Amino acid sequence: MEAIEELSQLSESIMQAAALLADEDVDENSSSSSRRNSTFLNVVALGNVPNGENGATRAPISIGLQRDVSLSSKLIILQSDNKSQQHSLQDRPSKGAAGKSRDEMYLKLRTSTAPTLKLIDLTGLDQRVVDESMVSDYAEHNDAIFLVIVPAAQAPEIASSRALRIAKEYDGEGNRTVGVINKIDQAASDWKALAAVQALLLNQGPPKTADIPWIALIGQSVSIAAVQSGNESSLETAWKAENESLKSILTGAPQSKLGRIALVDALAQQIHIRMKVWLPNLLSGLQGKSQIVQDELVRLGEQMVQSAEGTRAIASELCREFEDKFLQHIMTGEGSGWKIVASFEGNFPNRIKELPLDRHFDINNVKRIVLEVDGYQPYLISPEKGFLSKKSAKTNGWRKRWFVLNEKTGKLGYTKKQEERHFRGVITLEECNIEEVPDEEEPPPKSSKDKKANGPDAKAPSLIFKITSKVPYKTVLKAHSAVVLKAESMADKVEWMNKISKVAQPSK
Repeated sequence: MEAIEELSQLSESIMQAAALLADEDVDENSSSSSRRNSTFLNVVALGNVPNGENGATRAPISIGLQRDVSLSSKLIILQSDNKSQQHSLQDRPSKGAAGKSRDEMYLKLRTSTAPTLKLIDLTGLDQRVVDESMVSDYAEHNDAIFLVIVPAAQAPEIASSRALRIAKEYDGEGNRTVGVINKIDQAASDWKALAAVQALLLNQGPPKTADIPWIALIGQSVSIAAVQSGNESSLETAWKAENESLKSILTGAPQSKLGRIALVDALAQQIHIRMKVWLPNLLSGLQGKSQIVQDELVRLGEQMVQSAEGTRAIASELCREFEDKFLQHIMTGEGSGWKIVASFEGNFPNRIKELPLDRHFDINNVKRIVLEVDGYQPYLISPEKGFLSKKSAKTNGWRKRWFVLNEKTGKLGYTKKQEERHFRGVITLEECNIEEVPDEEEPPPKSSKDKKANGPDAKAPSLIFKITSKVPYKTVLKAHSAVVLKAESMADKVEWMNKISKVAQPSK
């Protein structure tokens, strides 16, 4: 299996080179980055293969081989893309309308030694199950290697095989085609079929098959491996048993063309041929990229600069070069330089003159803006402020709040705490009346202690006043038709009422 290992290493190098040519990031420690969108080769199986026999499965099967070095050498992981198939796999697949994807079954096979290949099984080709347009989608790419699979019983009619015709159509020279004759054991008693197989293996078949390497297989390799399932080397044992069986049936055939190992070697040789064709193109592309980089480095300073001073020197040189080129365009009008000159000498001054600067900077507008800002940010100009108790409409209790009166804007706002910067409510005093609340409207004290302190007939001066709207049924603050306030002392009450009255009733 050394050929497979060499292919894996070579494929990694080629994919990294291709990624460099495409200016993509290459992860040297993981081969999955450059492998995500494509593989470096496709192996297309054409003809009558086991899972497509008699139309058992008519949808094309795509198996992507991926190498995962973290897996054990004895572990194989099969993954499906879990796409739902809304039709029977017995139905005839079709290419479908333009823009629609074709029917296909996608699988991924991960092992620690697999090369990056994609195996595409076009089943039932000789039974006309697959359309020509679908075959061309897979076979027209020059990175496809064809497996022409023919049962041993049909070897005498190999010249009329549809699979062979399609392979020759896309690979006339036969340098990327491998022929496979399977089910040799089922044709062991058919001397005519065996003679045709022998001729193909010895390159003595029809002219169309002479330039194609042919490999003989039997159809019972899986059952042989199942018998040896208890042995760790069951797969190798099955392949050896297959070789022995083929030698006994095809006595005159070369041993290098018998069995699965011979098929792997033949595929490896074809892949090597394809890679050798690609390598000159890749190398020339890499050299071209390298030359461009070298030329740019020479232009900037002969070599890459590692120090900060060198970096600044290069940056300064680039800036001077840009300035010289820019001035050249401006002075001579080269390129589109005349457009820049026209913009700064004509369009730009005219647009500046069209700006409504006089209207925006009018003294009245400036005053209005300052007053509006003053109303919403009371700390810019020091207004009247202090604590008042506000009666809650929900609990009918008193809550201490910080009030700010702005006489210029005629607004009274309050916050919960003194350090808050945004009002919780604002009252427009020009639309309100202010009046005292008599002692009768104040609720009587609830505790007996208050009664003893004031006496049965003692009445303290009322510290309560309220603000109502001048317009009936209009609210003063949020959903409240009146705001009831209480000062901390009689002096505070008088001062607050006087200042609020001046704003609310300026004529009086």
